This record gives sequence, C-alpha cells and structure tokens, in this order.
Amino acid sequence: MNQLAQQIQEDARRREERVAIARKFSNGTPLDVDRGGSFPLQMPDRGAGDARPYAVSADPCPRCATRGALGCAHQKPYQPRSN
Repeated sequence: MNQLAQQIQEDARRREERVAIARKFSNGTPLDVDRGGSFPLQMPDRGAGDARPYAVSADPCPRCATRGALGCAHQKPYQPRSN
C-alpha cells in the first residue's frame, strides 16, 4: 500500500475514534426525539397582571426567536382566532 493510502486510512481511523468519544460524552442534539425536553413546552399565562402582549402570529419572537405558539418572556403564546 502506498503512503497516501496509509495516511487516508489513518485519518479515517482517527476520525472514527473522535466520533466514538463524542457519542460517548454527548447528551444528544436538540433534534433527538427520545431525549426529554429541557424547557417548558409553553410559557404560562401569568394571569390578569401579565402585561405581555399576545403574539400576533406563530412566527418566532423577533427578540429571542422562540416560536410564537410557545410564548416567551416577551409575548404570550399565539392564540388563533376562532370565527
């Protein structure tokens, strides 16, 4: 085997070792479905004293990028009108 092929094999082996270590110590990614949510599913309404405006749409909040349907510290959750 020539030197280039040996180098490619060695690089691939090192990469696989790094990936195995990363998987061992990883808590998963935000897209992992099996991992439980680490944030509330919806920001609760704080009652009559809540001065936050309702989200105008389900689009993300312009300040923190949280989905409008969830609500955030800046706005109450989006509630579609029922006609």
